Amino acid sequence: MTRRAEARGVRPWSGVVAADDRLDEERLWVVWGLAAPPEIAAVPDDYPEGGPPTDVAIAIASTEDPEFAAADEDHRWVMLVEGDEDDVDAWVQEHPIARRYAPYVG
Repeated sequence: MTRRAEARGVRPWSGVVAADDRLDEERLWVVWGLAAPPEIAAVPDDYPEGGPPTDVAIAIASTEDPEFAAADEDHRWVMLVEGDEDDVDAWVQEHPIARRYAPYVG
């Protein structure tokens, strides 16, 4: 039988995280999605303006989205996008080719 690690003076995590008050700050985000089939391929204007992904960005997207992780590399995309969360969230909500986004911590 295994038991949780214990340390004196350490309070157990309750699963609650402090709210992030930096919603209007410009920072780097990982935005990802699954590519459309070739017969209805997205045009370049459909993708957000951003830079190419790093291995960390791909790992973040894969961890956050199991369906993305399972997709063939030819049928998914990842980009690093700089902006505030409201703008990134609005872009993801308006574009069906985007699945999700997460803060970049690399």
